[in-house]
Amino acid sequence: MSETGAAALAAHQLLGAYAWLVDERRWTEFGEVFTVDALADYEAFTCRGTDELGSRMESIHAGLDATQHLIGSVLVTEAEGGLRVRSHVQATLVRRGFPGGGSVTVGARYDDRVVRGAGGWRIAERRTRGLWVRGNRAIIPWMADRGGSDPSGSVLNGGDA
Repeated sequence: MSETGAAALAAHQLLGAYAWLVDERRWTEFGEVFTVDALADYEAFTCRGTDELGSRMESIHAGLDATQHLIGSVLVTEAEGGLRVRSHVQATLVRRGFPGGGSVTVGARYDDRVVRGAGGWRIAERRTRGLWVRGNRAIIPWMADRGGSDPSGSVLNGGDA
């Protein structure tokens, strides 16, 4: 396998590992997929470093019964200092018996800068752009609080897909 092919495979593995870490609530293990000082911008919040990201993700997912993050449409290109990895994500969050419906699914794009270090390939920067939402936004307080128009043009705030 070529070096580019191996890097692309590693990028796919990183995305899959991230999805499993979140869905299995392994917040302290984000160093397996992010650099220790990674910048993660999820539109509704931004974190710097794996400790802050793990803590924020833990608080956002508190009270949920289940989550499922499906990541696909992965495009890996070489970039200065590493790789640019773009992908789509559909994240379904479940809170059984919640008034108004027990699930919400968010569609978004990840745009990651991936670098190679001593521990292998890691995400150094993640920019997320929400595309659509289906279901009960009230399941996640930060989503329920977001309303009106989104200056980025995302339908994340403006209604269901």
